[in-house]
Amino acid sequence: MTKLKISLIQSQQEKEKMYYQRWLVLRKPINMERGTEKDEYDDDYSSLHFVTVCKEQIIGSARLRQLSTQSGSISYLAVLPEFQYQGVGTSLIQKIIEIAKQKQLTSLKVMSRINASKFYEKIGFTDTSPSFEFIGIPHKFMLLNLPD
Repeated sequence: MTKLKISLIQSQQEKEKMYYQRWLVLRKPINMERGTEKDEYDDDYSSLHFVTVCKEQIIGSARLRQLSTQSGSISYLAVLPEFQYQGVGTSLIQKIIEIAKQKQLTSLKVMSRINASKFYEKIGFTDTSPSFEFIGIPHKFMLLNLPD
């Protein structure tokens, strides 16, 4: 795979392309409508949207939201199926961890689908909750403590 570029969303047009990519990966496979890939925090000042672009196409995306002076959350990690298992998701999470450290956050949490929890465990996240249903899919909360 060519060198991946991870960057922050730069325009509303790019944000709309990211929403579409997010919907394709996270909502369309479970028959959810367009619009369900967004939430009330997407336009919040505390949210940063990262995308991975390959040949002008958004192939991966994720959001970092600052929850407090110490903690943040990662959500909507989405990688197009044909680019999964190639380091795209890991690169996105590593970039988010780098930015979280710059913001002096000490922890990151994620609401992971159960089938993605091994991915987060490899990066260092640990379970903090029993599984629960969200949008009809089993999830659990996970936490990563960030070293100084």
